[in-house]
Amino acid sequence: MTRPLGLLACLVFLASPATAGEFAPGGNASPLTRPFALPSLGETAITPPGRPDVRITFDAANEYATEGSCASECILLDGETRRMRIDYRGALGNGWDYSLHVPMLDRGGGFLDSWIQDWHGWFGLPNGGREFATEDQYRYRYVRDGVTLLDEIEEVNGLGDVALGLGTALGQDSALRAMLKFPTGDGAALSGDNLGGAVWVDLGLPLPRTWSGYLSAGYSRNERGEVLTAMQNEEVFFGGLGLLVPVTADTRLSLQGNAHTQLYDGATVTPLARKGAPVTIGLQWQTGADSVFDIGIQEDASVNGSPDFAVYVSYGTSRRR
Repeated sequence: MTRPLGLLACLVFLASPATAGEFAPGGNASPLTRPFALPSLGETAITPPGRPDVRITFDAANEYATEGSCASECILLDGETRRMRIDYRGALGNGWDYSLHVPMLDRGGGFLDSWIQDWHGWFGLPNGGREFATEDQYRYRYVRDGVTLLDEIEEVNGLGDVALGLGTALGQDSALRAMLKFPTGDGAALSGDNLGGAVWVDLGLPLPRTWSGYLSAGYSRNERGEVLTAMQNEEVFFGGLGLLVPVTADTRLSLQGNAHTQLYDGATVTPLARKGAPVTIGLQWQTGADSVFDIGIQEDASVNGSPDFAVYVSYGTSRRR
């Protein structure tokens, strides 16, 4: 991690948390998703007055996919993105709340390549050609009809697209939410750069008292950014399902599945033509009267529709029922 992002992470994690939503953020962490407003899901409760919400999440998503012949169409996605997300949510009263989402990104070759190969070996999972590639390199390249449309090799860090949100209650344990994403990132650095918006519902599931769950569905519309501009879909549909299952009095198993429709049109190579469907599995520990700590991993159920491996830690507070 570069020094500015590392320093900011230390300062945030040393700060005292306020309340935050129950689920650590999931979703597709690929740099190719940055032009799209794809929100974190599962915020079924509206923030009460006098109790602002804060959650800090750090993840590292490692991606490797190569496919095709560059005489016609080929793609290489090889890199790692470290990301720190700060999510703040405050009350507006009368069943409304607002939110601020700030992502800090650090992209490069990373350090997880050899560890991921070991992980896949332990569980008999395919490496998708990782074992033949140079370890810890960074390159995002796409060639179509002999024309290079994307070729990014520079390791950079900085601010991604900041987003503002608004939510209103739908009954006791569900919410209607909207988000506006601003072009504060750098398109050439694969960190955003375009205006986008989303609207979705987070529906609480009827579960036993010590369990939690959500079902979400939404729609995203975005201006086209700098990355594969002519191929970007301006409209995307997305959804998710999440469960928190008690293991002990202070520990819960976290399960989330997210999905979205195709982000880019006109490609035949899998990473651009396939819908994303990452699956997140983790544990959540109650670390104080309200505070919780989450840790987990993410795998790519769609196979090359999202990064094939990610790890995350998240700190905030849980709204236990």
